[in-house]
Amino acid sequence: MEKAERLSILDDVIKLNTVNGNEVLVANYLKSLFEKHDIPVELDEVDPKRVNLIATLKNNDKGPILGFTGHEDVVDPVEEDKWIYGPFNPKHIDGKIIGRGAADMKSGLSALAIALIELKEDSDFNGNIKFMATVGEEKGEIGAKQLSKKGYADDLSALIVGEPSNGSSQLVINKLVGSGMLNIAQPNPDKFGRHSFFAAHKGSVDYRVISHGKAAHSSMPQAGINALDNLIAYYNEQKKYFQTLTSAEDDMLGKTIPAVTVMNAGDQPNTIPDYAEMGVKLRTIPEFNNDKIIEEIQNLINKMNDADPKMNLELVVDSSNWPVKTDLNSKLVKIGRDVYENIWKQKNVVVGAPGGTDASQFVAANHNLDVIVAGPGNESAHQINEYVFEDDYLQYIEIYKQIAKKYLA
Repeated sequence: MEKAERLSILDDVIKLNTVNGNEVLVANYLKSLFEKHDIPVELDEVDPKRVNLIATLKNNDKGPILGFTGHEDVVDPVEEDKWIYGPFNPKHIDGKIIGRGAADMKSGLSALAIALIELKEDSDFNGNIKFMATVGEEKGEIGAKQLSKKGYADDLSALIVGEPSNGSSQLVINKLVGSGMLNIAQPNPDKFGRHSFFAAHKGSVDYRVISHGKAAHSSMPQAGINALDNLIAYYNEQKKYFQTLTSAEDDMLGKTIPAVTVMNAGDQPNTIPDYAEMGVKLRTIPEFNNDKIIEEIQNLINKMNDADPKMNLELVVDSSNWPVKTDLNSKLVKIGRDVYENIWKQKNVVVGAPGGTDASQFVAANHNLDVIVAGPGNESAHQINEYVFEDDYLQYIEIYKQIAKKYLA
């Protein structure tokens, strides 16, 4: 594919307004693109405006399957009037492509799609690839969750997630490492450039603890059951439990990070509250997997409810996204290192990512799945005038092709 067409495809995708919905626009665009190149496509509807896409390149019946995945949605452009040319009007300026989703992650998604097409046209390539474009990654990973439940990850041996993984400069990468936001495990080079990829990222658990009490006039509190008092009692026991969670540390991801982020109770000062609610966000590591944490929180609540008949606590789990970690000595990571060095002509660093990806859902369904997160974006993601370097975008097409050829050889 010529350079101009590669760039035109990314421009076309950025122009599609898929802010937290309406991803069917990208799915339909990719469907037409793949069908033009005789690549079989399947659409998977979450709702009529939110459609996952699965494209398959199958060259043999026995070999492993490598997954390519990226999401179709973008975050809100925020203050649209502050964008140079508007968020959905991509412009190429001084080597940058500017537009909402340029970094996160329509450049990665487009590069993966083009790599798939060019591998299809390569007569020497005999591997199997499954490409998955998902909806709703930015809010709940709903597309990946549905695909995982339907078994689309079950036959994958490895997965490349095209999320942004580079810094805009080596100075930025050094600052991220120095701040502790990126953890460097060994083996890793002492000297490296601005190009990196992630072999791990934290998971998350979002849950609420609800305390049900009995309302009463504030002049006679003994006639009621104060839901807030009971929730505070739970809060203190939960704090002790959190200390056990933070006792373990992962070499790439650090420690589990618990945070109580919401507390609501009561409507008026003269009434004992009959309802109180606490919201909690946990950033999780493999040493304490999500299912184990949820089970232990539930056990703590059961224990407190059983010990006091006036205690009526309820656990509501709103989301559970698994942590992701691939051995630095795995085949996929080693190939990724080699390909990066071949493309960029310098050592790269493999780190743990500060944010999550759709890989959480795919790993929850397929525990043996090796994953790397590697894409052309940078720290401008979610910002006004978000951008990707044109050269990074074009080089990642080659990176994806080379990794696929080496992994599936």
